[in-house]
Amino acid sequence: YMLMGFFFSIAPLLPMFINLINAPIEGSIRKYYINDAKKILRSCPNLIVIGITGSFGKTSVKYFLTTLLRAKYNVLMTPESFNTPMGVVKTIREQLRPTHEIFVCEMGAKFKGDIKELCDIVNPTHGIITSIGEQHLETFKSVDNIIQTKFELANAVADTGILLLNGDNDYINSQQVNQLHYTYGLLKNNDCHSTKMYVSQNGTEFSLICGKDETSLMKTKLVGEHNVTNLLGAIAMAKQLGVTDAQIKSQLIKIESPPHRLQLIKNGNTTIIDDSYNSNPSGSKAALKTLSLFNGYKILVTPGMVDLGDKQDELNFNLGVYAAEVCDFIILVGEKQAQPIYNGIISTGYDKSKVLISPGIKEAMQKASALQYNDKKIILIENDLPDNYL
Repeated sequence: YMLMGFFFSIAPLLPMFINLINAPIEGSIRKYYINDAKKILRSCPNLIVIGITGSFGKTSVKYFLTTLLRAKYNVLMTPESFNTPMGVVKTIREQLRPTHEIFVCEMGAKFKGDIKELCDIVNPTHGIITSIGEQHLETFKSVDNIIQTKFELANAVADTGILLLNGDNDYINSQQVNQLHYTYGLLKNNDCHSTKMYVSQNGTEFSLICGKDETSLMKTKLVGEHNVTNLLGAIAMAKQLGVTDAQIKSQLIKIESPPHRLQLIKNGNTTIIDDSYNSNPSGSKAALKTLSLFNGYKILVTPGMVDLGDKQDELNFNLGVYAAEVCDFIILVGEKQAQPIYNGIISTGYDKSKVLISPGIKEAMQKASALQYNDKKIILIENDLPDNYL
């Protein structure tokens, strides 16, 4: 009994002891994989590496840019959300070939130094900073830390490289950038911007101005102004690398929304706008603005936003306020998680009978599907949190 009691008493310590033993082994394996990826990159001396980072928009810009560049180049991109060191290393080791001319590398971060670590691995030739916003505040602690981390990419890009910055973003504009760079965005003071833009539920048309040149009308199946901003970043880099306007136009038609990022899914009289990947304050507002463009009965399904530190309740409250302006019906997911959103909705005088709370996404979608109206039904899924957040 004494022996059994001893083993039961030390049982909680065993995982810590095992991790302590495994840590050096795992570190050595990780270092081997990273060095192997660096070796592969060195064997491709003419490879152009484009790093893309930002609080939001980086995955969309990655997909858009890769599609545009493929009009002229053999391009490899990091798949899905492979934006961590080991995700990037895995992509290089398993997919990079000597025939590739450009590597488009998405770079994610949750702590200061994360982007520098990625840059030390891939040595980016060019860089795009898509945005800076209040995201991952639980780990970054402050917006200043986020700014410094995102600009680690700018610091890594050589003076001869191309640095593109989203000129519509206030946090980016607040920085003194001494190196040569170009800006893109919807505002007219950007080096690359759009004009004469027409957005509808069927897509977007806009005229492009880069420098002093205005092209003919550009057309895309993508909806929403923020998608145009992301397209402008991709177009600006593609033009810098010699892709012609005619090639850009032909490739724009091929571009689809990346999975779970305002992805349109049509099913009879119902259209689902799947924006379920990692919602943030700017992205959620942009998604609701996109929802407002559609004709029909507008339904929001959301558990709200997480990982926003001390501002989480405030920002979710604001999400509720804005949702009340746009939506005909709102289904919240997770009673505790969604309480600040509910408070924001009710503060506007919104009809309480048109707000439901479900324990999970599956149940919420069942309720949304069960709503019967004569008009077309548009369901926006904004974020899709695991059960432990609910």
